[in-house]
Amino acid sequence: MERIIFCFTLCLNCSLSIRSVNTIRGGSTSWREWTIPIEEISFKKDSLIGRGRFGDVHAAYWHQDVAVKLLNMDHVANERQLETFKLEVSTFRNTRHENLVLFLGCCLKPPSLGIVMNLCKGRTLHTLLHLRRERMETCRIVNIATQISQGMSYLHGKKIVHKDLRTKNIFIENNNKVVITDFGLFSIHRLLKFQTETGYKFLCVPKHLLGYLSPEIMRNLLLFNENGNEVEELPFSTGSDVYALGTVWYELITGEYPFKRSAPETIIWQVGKGIKPALNNLQLAKEMKVKKEKFC
Repeated sequence: MERIIFCFTLCLNCSLSIRSVNTIRGGSTSWREWTIPIEEISFKKDSLIGRGRFGDVHAAYWHQDVAVKLLNMDHVANERQLETFKLEVSTFRNTRHENLVLFLGCCLKPPSLGIVMNLCKGRTLHTLLHLRRERMETCRIVNIATQISQGMSYLHGKKIVHKDLRTKNIFIENNNKVVITDFGLFSIHRLLKFQTETGYKFLCVPKHLLGYLSPEIMRNLLLFNENGNEVEELPFSTGSDVYALGTVWYELITGEYPFKRSAPETIIWQVGKGIKPALNNLQLAKEMKVKKEKFC
């Protein structure tokens, strides 16, 4: 009998928009309009610019500088990979907003299943806050947070749940323009790790991402429910996106992750119980301290 065990190292989620099956799958004509043969894309030397849970991102050229995200579809049987890929990228096809990465098309020739997007020029908010340790002025923080909120409001207006909103998926370009990426791509099956020698399945959730998961998500981090049925998806919603946005806001103000000094199991318990991180001794700008004293 297969045995199950949890491994909390990290993870998060993304999503599909809520649409009819016919709209999500799309007709053959509509997919032809968005298809870009991978042979037409010129990949740059040493093109790999990013690697994550969902696949590799490459810098390339297709009429302009582009980013090509080649998705990892190993969690799906070979005969279902193309259809599953279409379901996952359908969210991108229906979005146009200045604070969302621009979708240009997709590659539909297995095994090269990928999304072609405008190349984000700038650095991720994660890099600015946690690697370069930039301390931002209040007006810049408010400007960035406003743009993130506008992009997320657009997604929610189209019934799209991001499921993976975090500072690593937010780029800051010239003039502090915000670009949100990686919406609509998450599947719980991408979080599973299988250990051949033991037969264990692991649901991997890295520590710094735990702070982005809302209480209802944290309480459902299970491979199987109480009836013994495998959990297909986690209960992500617009509300869980708002919770993740609150974490991003916390990072902008403090330059740290919430629960930074807590052990992973403590974070899981506290968030699952709805316990908020302590706000004492935070290093805030003077204006922020005034607002904290006023509202807390």
